[in-house]
Amino acid sequence: MAVISRDHRPAIGLGITQTIGYGTLYYAYAVLLPFMAKDLGLTLSQVFGVLSLGLFFGGLLSPVAGIWVDRFGGRWVMTLGSTVAGVALILISLVETSKQLFLAVLLAEAAGMFVLYDVAFASVARMDVKLPAARSISIITLFGGVASTIFWPLTLWIHDATSWQQTWVILGIFTLVTCVPLHLWVLAGPQKDPDAPPAPGAQAWPELTGAARRRGMLWMVISFILSGYVMGAVMTLWVTNVEDMGHSAAMAALAGAVIGPFKTIGRLLEMIVSRDLYPRVTYLLSLSLMLGGFAVLLILGVTVPGVLLAAAIYGMGDGIKTIARGTLPLALFGPRGYGARLGWISFVRMGLNASAPFAFAWLTQTFNGWTSFAAMAGCMCAALLAFAFIPDPRRSA
Repeated sequence: MAVISRDHRPAIGLGITQTIGYGTLYYAYAVLLPFMAKDLGLTLSQVFGVLSLGLFFGGLLSPVAGIWVDRFGGRWVMTLGSTVAGVALILISLVETSKQLFLAVLLAEAAGMFVLYDVAFASVARMDVKLPAARSISIITLFGGVASTIFWPLTLWIHDATSWQQTWVILGIFTLVTCVPLHLWVLAGPQKDPDAPPAPGAQAWPELTGAARRRGMLWMVISFILSGYVMGAVMTLWVTNVEDMGHSAAMAALAGAVIGPFKTIGRLLEMIVSRDLYPRVTYLLSLSLMLGGFAVLLILGVTVPGVLLAAAIYGMGDGIKTIARGTLPLALFGPRGYGARLGWISFVRMGLNASAPFAFAWLTQTFNGWTSFAAMAGCMCAALLAFAFIPDPRRSA
């Protein structure tokens, strides 16, 4: 039986916990919130508005999580976060009012800031292992790409067999018995000095300096916000919007499940060429694919082949973009303060993107799912425009 090496253990272990984390803390809402709205006497926009508020206030803790990882490493940060997340998911099963729903979602999303991608990226960057941080990030996201494939249909199946209350309990217990021990185990070990030379095989990209550094941070964050606005909306509204375009709930969930494998395909392709592909190019590729997916969806989305093709193209772009979210700041600004930097970027991105589920749910409810998807495509165009203003440090190196 093959044994996972210590160098690969953090990346593989966190890949598993990211699959579970995104499946329970993000994708489950898309399936369960519409059912909860009916039972709680709320509208679709109201329940997604509650989710938006939870994401906003939870995102306020992102800088704290990043600073703690820089200072203490990720082991105890992620263990504590997954413990609180599991308890919060169970508490969602007990809600009876919109206020209770907000408080439970707030706790869950606050915990998510301590266990999801940004903290995972910073945690592996701190680990003293031979595997380069950029490669570890690619491995983590390779696993995480199947979260929607697993948890959209799984959550719907559990709900149909039980209820939304019991589904949240099952998801919470599953988080506690898997993520907590995994974080304790895979993140044990010595931490790396951020000023240490790159690991063998790691690409030493030149960093931005001076005014270009400040300008690069500004436009990168703007582009991240715009593209992240879309990603958050797709996570929570894909099933609802596709169903509104004339497809059955089962077909909408199936099309959503296609996104996950193609996230993985996109990330696998990125891993194959990542030794030679500069993260700025990776990010451009991801934005182009995501926009291409929306173009297909708007033109052919009323047909089954069209919605499946759109999901595949978008999924590849979404998957690669998640990698670039970790590798681009590392390439442009270096490893020192990497966790805190990701935390502050996440703070701004999450604070503004928290309104995405509410805003796009309002468009769906007021107009239709097609209009909601068209607005998402507009955001992607703006993200591409912002990308064009990010300086390339290789040109001045």
